[in-house]
Amino acid sequence: MVQDSQQFTQLRKHLETAVVIPEKEWHFLSNFLVTVKIPKGKHLHKIGMLCKHLWFIEKGAIKVYENIHGQERNTHFFIENSLFIDYRSVIMEAPSLIGFKAVEDTTVVVIEYKLLLELYDKIPLFERIGRIMAERQLLTEFDLRLFLLNMDATQRYEHIMQNHPWIFQRFSLKDIASFIGIAPASLSRLRKFIQQGRTN
Repeated sequence: MVQDSQQFTQLRKHLETAVVIPEKEWHFLSNFLVTVKIPKGKHLHKIGMLCKHLWFIEKGAIKVYENIHGQERNTHFFIENSLFIDYRSVIMEAPSLIGFKAVEDTTVVVIEYKLLLELYDKIPLFERIGRIMAERQLLTEFDLRLFLLNMDATQRYEHIMQNHPWIFQRFSLKDIASFIGIAPASLSRLRKFIQQGRTN
């Protein structure tokens, strides 16, 4: 399906934080982009499926989760202007160990990964942009690893409040508790304890 190249300006602005895209190349890319709407509570991608797409959020919020011994645990939160993909699944051509679920009515721009690879071959500019975006994601994953390994629950909560307050505005306390690694009731007590400490 051929799309209007002006339809994806939000994505273009995001990509151009890496490299400016000439009009001719942008128009070529836009022909491969599709907009998809995901209702709140519905899956964009389920555990066990093969990941075949790269997504960009225009509007809404997505949580990423894994299944640990039958328990769902949230690993990432994405909102507007986020690019995301299950790299392990697309590179290894293996079923996903993570799922993506909308927590709000969400609109995403989608491109098939195999088409993206073809674009890399045809237009080196896009391969460069892809490399820069992948490097940014690698740094994000490294910071997340430090967050999970080196902080206790209180430190994780305070880190989110100071650096990512939007998480508390867009995601449920149950989802946040899962991300921090504690029970929802424990998160409620922790929030109350910290708030009382700040008022004393």
